[in-house]
Amino acid sequence: MQSYGRIQDRVISVMLSHGCKIVQTPSFEDYDSYGTYFPSLRKEMIKTIDSDGSVLVLRPDVTLPLVKAAAIEFPDGSELLKYGYVTTVFRNYYGMTSHGRDFLQAGVEVLGDPTPECDGEVIVTAAEFLESVGIESMRIDLGTVAYMDALFEALELSERQADELRSCMEKRNLVSFREIAESLPLSGKRRTALLELPSLFGPYGPTMSRARSLCLNGQMDQALDRISRVYEYLASAGYEKLAHQDFGFASHMGYYSDLVFRIYVDDALYSLVSGGRYDKLSEQFGPARPACGFGMNMNLLYEYMTDSGLLDEEGPSFQLAVSYDRFSKNLAADLTRWRKKGYRVMGYRLGNTVDPSDYAAMAVYRDGSYETGGEILSPDEMEKKLEAMKSCCT
Repeated sequence: MQSYGRIQDRVISVMLSHGCKIVQTPSFEDYDSYGTYFPSLRKEMIKTIDSDGSVLVLRPDVTLPLVKAAAIEFPDGSELLKYGYVTTVFRNYYGMTSHGRDFLQAGVEVLGDPTPECDGEVIVTAAEFLESVGIESMRIDLGTVAYMDALFEALELSERQADELRSCMEKRNLVSFREIAESLPLSGKRRTALLELPSLFGPYGPTMSRARSLCLNGQMDQALDRISRVYEYLASAGYEKLAHQDFGFASHMGYYSDLVFRIYVDDALYSLVSGGRYDKLSEQFGPARPACGFGMNMNLLYEYMTDSGLLDEEGPSFQLAVSYDRFSKNLAADLTRWRKKGYRVMGYRLGNTVDPSDYAAMAVYRDGSYETGGEILSPDEMEKKLEAMKSCCT
């Protein structure tokens, strides 16, 4: 928890540097709301019955309840809202050596800004999250739901066909994707555009050029124009060498409408950060309000930092442990005074044992004095020693 606390402090500092207010959302939400946007998560959602008989779920996502609350509390859709959070999400996750049904997530949501520059800043914020904890080697994969949707519209696919293809893309099941694609009555450039969609990933320039050559309508071109402006923002911020394209990026989060992105680190087989733009979600609860955001799985981040040796060495958590033979009013008064001054001190009776690595100093209280390190100190002298040790404890 000390390590998690340090990581949390650093990412919150990044949130504040971008002007985000730190918020919290309810743990329980209406099942029907989540069922609409996350049909693939219905089985794994943790459900319960409210006192009025309605079905609730422990939140599998933060974006939906945050947007819902913002729509109710801030009905002016033109008002810019920037939020940051660190909270528990109740959803399955799998890492290299860890897994679970819930994890700590840190994220940012920017509501009310429709520009590609907003998307760029959101991605930069996510990259700064990782940089703040010492991660330098990363890859930012950029995609766009709008390009895929526009392609499916140009091909006149049914909703069922489009959903099947998206599901294959999300699971990276390229064999099934190709089987479905080849079963469709397509030919020429239309057939080529669909078959090449899963392989449209790689360095920004060549991948963008290939995606442009496959455009079948103006909407596909517009999607590429927008993601080009996002890339320009990343280049201005110094992240262009980290940016790659992935037009086959699909997500089980059913609210994304345009930009989607993931951030990978080193040789990790999973992304630590994922996010994107969701311009249609707010209007389901009130005012139309474009938005963009991301979430970072801090459990996977902790796993990666542990394996990579990036965690800070743990020092003592407390300044002083004082053992005593019999209760003393003077000792109780000293300990109380020191705690009120911000020192971390503990008293315990002789006969108990404590882990000395948890404390910067150990002392024995006898007759109004403190024996520590071969010295006998008065309460005032002990306090001066505590002041010298104050900065050592994490």
